[in-house]
Amino acid sequence: MNPDPFADLAQLPGVAESVAEVRTAVDAVLWPRHLGSDGPQLSVASRVHGAQASAAIDGIDFAVEAWWSGDAWEDSPMGRIAAGVWRGYRELPTLVEVWRRAPLQALARLHAVVAKGLGDDADVGRPRTSEDVDDPLRLGSAADPSILGPRLSLLGTLVGTGTSAPAVVEAAAVHAEIATLQPFRHGSGQVARMASRLVLAARGLDPDQLIVPEVGIMQLGRPRYVAALRNYRTGSAEGVGEWLNYYAATLIAGAAAADQILSGIRSNGVGNGASE
Repeated sequence: MNPDPFADLAQLPGVAESVAEVRTAVDAVLWPRHLGSDGPQLSVASRVHGAQASAAIDGIDFAVEAWWSGDAWEDSPMGRIAAGVWRGYRELPTLVEVWRRAPLQALARLHAVVAKGLGDDADVGRPRTSEDVDDPLRLGSAADPSILGPRLSLLGTLVGTGTSAPAVVEAAAVHAEIATLQPFRHGSGQVARMASRLVLAARGLDPDQLIVPEVGIMQLGRPRYVAALRNYRTGSAEGVGEWLNYYAATLIAGAAAADQILSGIRSNGVGNGASE
């Protein structure tokens, strides 16, 4: 086995060009003379908008104002899921260093806060042991539980070892592996989207988590996201390449969303400038 399989993914058609476009888009947002002193506010707003969009991807669709006010975390089945999503996004800044040294520990922590109160506490923070899985995207046929431990261990090893591949490629691979494996009974997609943010931060592309890739996913459309994940799951070079280029497009759209939020902060003093 190639000791750096992420590097092989970077060689797929169109990926180098997509990565370059992402870096240009992200650097434009992070440029100090453009960002000014508004970085801390944008970081918080990015997580609020990211949480709102990530929940909406899974069908938990509260308006972004309800996330700012806390009304999204109402005492209802949808509200309890929303509360878990927000707990995960709120914790992301503290998990970047954990991700660098122990990625599987970071995944377990994310799942523990996202899935708390949604099922059997024995499932929280641990890979599932049955094929019973919440599948809001209807990806279909969850992976056999027997392969989850080895696959997650391999992913942790690859992340921990480091790669010469660009951060975009690594983040895309981590996102798709977790989302398509569905290693947890509840919340695998949420954990996948959060983990990809950790990769981008840990690798220095978006160290303060300012861009909003989840809004990018929503803008490109939920059906396209599902199709791209299914393409990745085929394991073919074409399918994986399509996912990588799609993921890059979500980051470009997420950078544009961050710029809109930044404009809203400067105009209104709050981070609600992005389109919902």
